[in-house]
This record gives sequence, structure tokens and C-alpha cells, in this order.
Amino acid sequence: MRGLRLGLALVALAGMGCATDPASRLRAAEKENQRLTQQVQDADRALQSVGAYTEELRSPGKSGRSFNLYFTPASLEQQASRVLPMRMPARSFHEKLQGDVIVERLYDVRFGPGNTLTCRALLRGDNVRYTGSVPKAYQAEVRRFQSGVAAGVVADLVVDLSLSDTSLVARASAMRTKLQANSSANAEGMLRQQVNERALRLPFTFDLTIQGAGAVPRRMVLTANHLVVTYAP
Repeated sequence: MRGLRLGLALVALAGMGCATDPASRLRAAEKENQRLTQQVQDADRALQSVGAYTEELRSPGKSGRSFNLYFTPASLEQQASRVLPMRMPARSFHEKLQGDVIVERLYDVRFGPGNTLTCRALLRGDNVRYTGSVPKAYQAEVRRFQSGVAAGVVADLVVDLSLSDTSLVARASAMRTKLQANSSANAEGMLRQQVNERALRLPFTFDLTIQGAGAVPRRMVLTANHLVVTYAP
């Protein structure tokens, strides 16, 4: 893989031979090399997932009585719809907020390499108010933020999955938050930071035990199309 990355970088350099500024060529080459390196790393992780999935398909016969359950992105969205909407205190997002934040739904679930998935969460504020002292010059901006949260927030999440005992552990982080009304880069950046530092500080756990099945989850692997959970005695 190191040779592949070097070869890709040389191709990128050769393609920029018409540039006249050496410093510009170097910066462009470094940026292109970073992009290509990231692609190679993503491919490495994807191959690891495929290898783990292949081994998973072979392993049931080795472990005796066992079976696999397969979850698609659509089935995970359906599972989430059974527990949503979910109401959370607004102070979970910021210590000087009152009211509630309602997680309306999770959607656009996509599986990625390395047992990670991406999805979007739709949230909205219910009577959310800022209780801190606000200078008069910023009061209108705070009101716009409050009405923007009430109109709805879309959060783009990256979720890392793992198996602990009988539970699926999901560690999420928000890569972006977008106000559906009164959009503001500063407000959205602050909201994303607070979501990560407070609301998503602790992982979420989901019990995978099947009552009466006589088996518990032993392994978990994420492929491009399925979350595969292996159950065994």
C-alpha cells in the first residue's frame, strides 16, 4: 500500500507539470496526496470488513449451534422509529438552556468501513429558552437562535459500533449541525460543539438479547450492506 500511495503521488505531481510556481505545485501535490492516502485507507478498512465478514460466514460451523441475524440500514431506521420521538432536557445540550429537545427521527443510515455508520438525526426544540444574561445588542440574535432550534435541527452523525457483553455500543459524534431556519455558522458551530461535549459524551447501548432463544450475541461485523450479529450458546 505504501508503494501504491507513492505511485499515486508521483502521478499527481506529473499531472501538475504545467504549473509555474514550485510552492503552489508542492501544496497541490501534498493536498492530492492526502486525498489519495485517505482513499487508500478507506479501501484498507473496507477490505478488513470484508475479511471479517467472510470469516464470520465460516465461523458458525466451528462454534456449534449458532446463527446470524442481518440488519439492513432500512431495518435499523425502522428499529429507531419504535423508540422515537424521544424527549431530552435542553440542559443536556447546554447548561443555560431550559425546555426540551425532541429527537424526532433517525434517517439516511449508511454503512461504512471499520464498523462505522453515518446517519442524520432530526431534532427540534420545545419551549427552549436561554436563561443566561444576554447583552441587549445580542438579544435579537439569541431569539433567532431559539426560533431556529424550534423549527428543527439536522445533525449529521458518525457512529462507531462495537459489542460489549450482550449489548451493541454506539459512540456517536456530530460532524455538522444545520438549523432549518435562521441558519448561522456561529450558532451551528456552537450547537455542534455542545452536542458532542454534552449530549453525545456517553455512548448509547442497545440490548441484543433474544428472549427465549437460549443464545447471546458473540460477534458483530458491519459490511457495506448489513450489520451482522452472530448468536451462540
